[in-house]
Amino acid sequence: LWLRGQPWKAHGVNYMPSSGIGVTGDYFEFWLDRGAYDPAVIERDLERIRAMGLNAVSVFVYHRELPAQHLLDFLRRCQALGLHVNQSLRPGTPLDFHWSQMKELIEFFRLAQNDTIFAYDLAWEPSHFDHAHQQHAYGADWQTWVRHRYGDLAAATRAWDTPAPIEDGRLAVPPMSELTHDGPWRKLVADYRAFLDQLLGGKYAAARRLVQSIDPHHAVSFRMQLAGDPTFNAESLLPYDFYGLAHAVDLWEPEAYGRIGDWDKVKAGEFTAAYARLCDPAKPLVWAEMGYNVWDLSRMQPDPRKLEFGQQFYRDFYRMLRESGADGVFFWWYPGGFRVNEQSDFGIINPDGTDRTITSVIRAEGPRFLAAPKPPAPNDRIAIDRDADARGLFGAYQQIERQYWQARAAGKIPGLAWAPKPE
Repeated sequence: LWLRGQPWKAHGVNYMPSSGIGVTGDYFEFWLDRGAYDPAVIERDLERIRAMGLNAVSVFVYHRELPAQHLLDFLRRCQALGLHVNQSLRPGTPLDFHWSQMKELIEFFRLAQNDTIFAYDLAWEPSHFDHAHQQHAYGADWQTWVRHRYGDLAAATRAWDTPAPIEDGRLAVPPMSELTHDGPWRKLVADYRAFLDQLLGGKYAAARRLVQSIDPHHAVSFRMQLAGDPTFNAESLLPYDFYGLAHAVDLWEPEAYGRIGDWDKVKAGEFTAAYARLCDPAKPLVWAEMGYNVWDLSRMQPDPRKLEFGQQFYRDFYRMLRESGADGVFFWWYPGGFRVNEQSDFGIINPDGTDRTITSVIRAEGPRFLAAPKPPAPNDRIAIDRDADARGLFGAYQQIERQYWQARAAGKIPGLAWAPKPE
């Protein structure tokens, strides 16, 4: 990341006001709207954020909040405190892009001329979801893709050397059991992943082109949920893949919920960074969300043991940020206390504004992260074939995990190389 011609790292937090703790409905979700926005609370929160050494916030604005114009006040307060903003625009995603509303938000608030903002976030944790969602959303396009590639289903089936998935007499998307287990269907699944790459890349690139047609100054991306997580493999959800997004976004923005655990769990974030750089080494990598729920529902208060674990988790995560050369992180989230609709507490500060154990880690480790140099260039290239295993990135990681971490233990700097590159 660069800011005014100088290298810059985002050291931030996902922000909603502390006044939203313990409430739900419109006053919680539409906090930039009339009736919910309290400038005194906002100013106090932002001052505390800046005082703990953070330099950025990630926030969302809905189109329905435009008439209130509170976003302008919020951005002015961030500017005065030296906080930069990753600005999410709602509603919709590039797969269902509400361009007229996004355009009006950008033009009404003159965001193209606002250098407090450094990036737009166009989608909130999307994925391919489960089989039913994929069949409904992608089924017809998948049939067209296969027909264009092979001419007919018979030719495709011969190329796949495995029975085609059929529902209601027509080609269907592969079942999640085939996407999460390796087997003789791997050629079929490789084609399906190539189809998804092209579909996502096209839709997200089109949305970025629209945004940059009226604002060429700001980066465009989205929070990518489990994309790039080499340890996730479940039939309930298929994550996006970085490879298909390489020409469609300006930032890599994975989330870190799959990294919650001890150091052995956290360190896989380094592999996420390596895979992102394999897909496009020029793009900065910013962790869009990272956090830990410390709430004890049985006692309805923070659990001291969870607070202690959170302290070590944050410390380990900072280590991973430094060692992987990450360009930024946004913790989830600012206000401590009980979040009603999730029944959770991911806050980085106590409800009364005092430090909790996690806050002390941010104060101590933040300067080390900001000052950390980029790691040396890789000196040990490890071949990776995403499509050699039907499980995709998860399967590829299973094949090279031991080799990768043995290289790290030997003092080498491993990097990844396609062998071969996906289509």
